[in-house]
Amino acid sequence: MSGIEVKICGLKTVESARAACRAGAEYAGVVFAERLRRVTCEEAARVVAVLNGGTRAVGVFVDTMPSDILLHRDVAGFDIVQMHGSESPSDCQMLRTEGLTVWKAIRPMKRQDLVDAWARYAAVSDAILVEGFSVEAAGGTGSTFPYDWLTGLDRNGPRLVLAGGLTTKNVCTAIEKVRPDIVDVSSAVEDTPGVKSPNLIAQFVSVVKDPV
Repeated sequence: MSGIEVKICGLKTVESARAACRAGAEYAGVVFAERLRRVTCEEAARVVAVLNGGTRAVGVFVDTMPSDILLHRDVAGFDIVQMHGSESPSDCQMLRTEGLTVWKAIRPMKRQDLVDAWARYAAVSDAILVEGFSVEAAGGTGSTFPYDWLTGLDRNGPRLVLAGGLTTKNVCTAIEKVRPDIVDVSSAVEDTPGVKSPNLIAQFVSVVKDPV
């Protein structure tokens, strides 16, 4: 067992949520940003309602007011918020005081961006998600970044979530290089864009949990 936790992101249906639970994923993401995998509060609530076996729900947002995030939380029932925009440290802290676990996503264009963002958000985030920068969108694009940018980073404090382009073929190498606490996958466990595959979910979790 690797000890690495897994988040399956972009869940839209009860069936995919159950597949994530069966596979042993620790986290299930529902996306509220304007993207292919966007869900309404009511759709997210149905997904969250069937989670069990220790799988926690993560609500994913981009530049949403904290007050609106809390409204979404009250309807959908997630207890972790993942923020991909230009949210301030004070936004993060406010949501933590309201009982949410906060994951702040950063998309560095160079190593110094990563160092600066980590320093800015470390004290007010429970985890920091790192993925590659893309002009296409503020997250979820599958973009990678040079893993050696993490070398020498003071990682005391928040947990590290690694995202961006992870697949069953490269995730073990990424884990070996980065030693994240959590890996985050979405498109690599889909049959078609936005449609999750129970078999691919199970394969990805198995590769992370029981690497050969």
